Amino acid sequence: MPLSEIEMYNRKKAFLSLRDTGVTRLVIALAGGLLMGAPAMAASPAIPLFADRDLGDALTQAARGISAEQQRVERRPSASAAACETAPGAMPRLALVARAPSHAELERCAQSAAAEVSVVEIGRQAVALVVPINSPVWSVDTGSVFRALGQNGEPRRPATWADVDPAYPKLPIGALTPPADSRTQRLFDALIMEAGCNKVATARTPFDRKSRAAFCSALRSDAPMAQRQGGAADVATWAAGAPAGQVAIVSVAELQQLDRRVVPLLVDGALPTAANIETGRYPAADKIHLMVVVPNEATRAQRSSARDVAFSLLAEGSIGPAGSLAGAGLMSLPPALRVAARSQVVALLEQR
Repeated sequence: MPLSEIEMYNRKKAFLSLRDTGVTRLVIALAGGLLMGAPAMAASPAIPLFADRDLGDALTQAARGISAEQQRVERRPSASAAACETAPGAMPRLALVARAPSHAELERCAQSAAAEVSVVEIGRQAVALVVPINSPVWSVDTGSVFRALGQNGEPRRPATWADVDPAYPKLPIGALTPPADSRTQRLFDALIMEAGCNKVATARTPFDRKSRAAFCSALRSDAPMAQRQGGAADVATWAAGAPAGQVAIVSVAELQQLDRRVVPLLVDGALPTAANIETGRYPAADKIHLMVVVPNEATRAQRSSARDVAFSLLAEGSIGPAGSLAGAGLMSLPPALRVAARSQVVALLEQR
């Protein structure tokens, strides 16, 4: 499988920084200790930690509680841009980002901040379409979901799922949508509605990014559409009385809390399992990254403080299967990838 730009960039950085055998031994020792569940080090409030606004409240709140003392987290429209700003002093900066910067963006960041820059994946977030446990189950694709639920999906809007595709059940179309401006809503809009809109694009589909997003994510006003205000408990209540044919949009973290109440639909031929999300087979999943920006003039003490905060974020108690970020909707990576993330950050912060 070809390496992504981020993977190529990070492997080059890791190779250069790990040539020193002393650093290599330190990386292995610290990574191993954290994997075994060593307690997270106290976070220094002097280290800036930014978070993309699109990540939502739950993940940001969980990041604030990574140590005994509350870590300050600044939410920005673009956390990576905030971390890459030219700033007085040499303090390292960390950023939780919903979209990994490209290789070119990383290079520009390194130049503008006069810094070493690294990006590590810390977990994934995903959304699913579910139906009540006693409902018929069918497989959909993102194009069909857009045509069924989208305001701009069909010139003549379908009344039943069979009107979208004869292979689907002849059941009335309706949906329970996520809370407004939630992370689940944004993922659904971007990964299902916009992806489906792109599949069936017509001359009516706007070209510019902002107008296209609004066009593709608009939901029908002539079908039963209800917007929930809360989390998994609201979905459970809905599932107890929803008519057949109704679907709900939930995060995969919520899905895990809804056992025996709902069942997920296949999307583009894949279920939202950990294996399908890890391999990229499931389309409605997105990677979350930690970006580390270390100015060239950073002192050993400043690097040490940044390492403490980064270790707290990357510890098993944060990004492990039972960690605090997992409880906020972050899907845990396989153990080897969690160790690799810790090792990469050590390599960067222990260079000098």
